[in-house]
Amino acid sequence: MNTELELLKLIYLNPGIYVRSLARELNLGIPSVKYGLNKLIKKRLINSEKEGRNLKFYINYKNNLIISFLYNIEYSRFLKLPKHAQDAVFDFLKILKDKPVLTLIFGSYAIGNYTKQSDLDILLIFNKMNENIEEKAKIVAGRYNIKLEPVYLSWQEFSKKFFDKKDKFMKEIKNNKILINGIEWWVMLENEAT
Repeated sequence: MNTELELLKLIYLNPGIYVRSLARELNLGIPSVKYGLNKLIKKRLINSEKEGRNLKFYINYKNNLIISFLYNIEYSRFLKLPKHAQDAVFDFLKILKDKPVLTLIFGSYAIGNYTKQSDLDILLIFNKMNENIEEKAKIVAGRYNIKLEPVYLSWQEFSKKFFDKKDKFMKEIKNNKILINGIEWWVMLENEAT
């Protein structure tokens, strides 16, 4: 087990997590967790914030080195999805003429409580959109026997929604997502938010 990567993954998925929670999740002693956290802090991949006597840990989105780690984390999460869902996503992205700058899975597949009847919700963010995305989603859905539900926005719309704290859709996406591509775009927005 790569302790640093596992710590990063837990901090990324649970912003503001405490040392004890990290130790419990990883089944490690607190000294081992603190050692790993200190290494991540020295690399400036995470930040800590004091709350009372405890420290809360967050991803440092201002450090661009975090992007490669997040790709690794998200790809490992993506590989846990059923093979037909993985193939459907890649096939769908392949048949799009205009490629999205950011693609993510949300809903039951991102949370992990999907069933055979669940639809695969996929958010596509484009610089420009000019093709019939629903029709291409139906083609791919037929190939893989999965209900593909694309939601698509322009980058301008998405970046505006990203900062709207009242937008329930964005809250859902920020909390439960699997980024497929465009992590650097996501990090850029996270930087602006802090």
